[in-house]
Amino acid sequence: MTTLDAAQPSAPDGRADEDPADADALVEAAVSLAGELLAAAEARRTRAERSRQRRFARLLQDPAAIAFTVELTDTVVRVTDRGRAARGLAGLVARRGVPAGFGRADRLALRVGAALAPRAPRLIMRLVVARVRAESRGVVLPAAAPRLARYLARRRRAGIDVNLNVLGEAVLGEEEAGRRLTTVAATLARPDVAYVSVKLSAVASQLNPLAWDHEVERIAGRLRTLYRVAAAASPPKFVNLDMEEYRDLELTMAVFQRVLGEPEFLALEAGIVLQAYLPDSVGALATLTQWAVARRARGGAGIKVRLVKGANLAMERVEAEWHGWPAAPYATKAEVDGNYKRLVEFALRAEHTGAVRVGIASHNLFDVAWAQLLAERRGIATRVEVEMLEGMAGAEVRAVRRTWGRILLYAPVTHRRDFPNAVAYLVRRLDENTAPENYLRAAFSLRPGSAGFAEQADRFRSAVAARHAVAT
Repeated sequence: MTTLDAAQPSAPDGRADEDPADADALVEAAVSLAGELLAAAEARRTRAERSRQRRFARLLQDPAAIAFTVELTDTVVRVTDRGRAARGLAGLVARRGVPAGFGRADRLALRVGAALAPRAPRLIMRLVVARVRAESRGVVLPAAAPRLARYLARRRRAGIDVNLNVLGEAVLGEEEAGRRLTTVAATLARPDVAYVSVKLSAVASQLNPLAWDHEVERIAGRLRTLYRVAAAASPPKFVNLDMEEYRDLELTMAVFQRVLGEPEFLALEAGIVLQAYLPDSVGALATLTQWAVARRARGGAGIKVRLVKGANLAMERVEAEWHGWPAAPYATKAEVDGNYKRLVEFALRAEHTGAVRVGIASHNLFDVAWAQLLAERRGIATRVEVEMLEGMAGAEVRAVRRTWGRILLYAPVTHRRDFPNAVAYLVRRLDENTAPENYLRAAFSLRPGSAGFAEQADRFRSAVAARHAVAT
């Protein structure tokens, strides 16, 4: 029986002792608070942020522009052969045209660039990549020491904590995995860095759950390297394990528990991500919570569980269809939202908080408000940390920071040589946020009292109501 199978009987099932009327009142209080946060953000949004909002909204509302962007990434930006990339650009514009979702200047630049690319491939491709770099500035940060130091100092002065994610996709070879591990460890060792996130697939190649014992021990060695850097600092630094593919869930949990259960790391607090779009996350949270409580009873530190909705839905669906498997995630966004509320409610039980801190990783202000109010009602507000993505919602970040005094920004960083990984990250975020029912797609034009606000509030109410009915 697997770890998750064993956890199913004790999986999160709500709080029968809470009055339904009180629960409904909390939902309406969260809707009201979300409106206040949105109004506060809108009142203090900068001109640059408004301009970026308009560009994002225009892009997200044009399916042709989204499809163009994805193909531009795959056939042009990530291609290292300049001649081939130039032909790809010319062919793409000839075949699709330039969608209206791009701004006027970008539409003109793409047409002119496509016409000139075959004759001056190096120049045009350099300009294309420069434009993509410029557009990603503020969302993906440069890992070069002086520029990263300035960014971290600026955030520190603003009272905002930063979780650095050194970008890198799953690696194929051990040499690359070793280089990535060295890079992450060096980043964590910087005196101005206190918190990093890493995927195990970025520091250990060719993960194979079928060779279970061998893989757990092999990957545990990589994780010990990072935990030793974290534990050597005063105060200790924080390492968070990101999650990507469904097939890595149990392996990541096993390595996390294995290493943190060792005497050397018993006093170290560390974190792990769970994705609400996986039904299996319900049992996973129960397992991790039970283990964390037992670890605390042995005199160990607590853990942090970062709750996200999940950013790899397209990949999971494609892989399932390719192999003829059932897809691992839920089939609908409504189910994902309901499961997210169930996970938050279970994680925020007072009896868990000595062992488990909770990261509410969401831009959805309804979710943020509900989680915070729920934590305050249960007397555990200090065990909750709101997390948002760097560069995606600056005004909302400031509004949350003013309301609760703290926020953590998930900040991707990349070295210049690894910029294709940054492009892959940006496209994944674009794909994640372009579904019609996604909050962030609506957020760029959301205003309190508007029809869009009412629609999102109703989606939120429905998700809270469904939190105990979604299948596990």
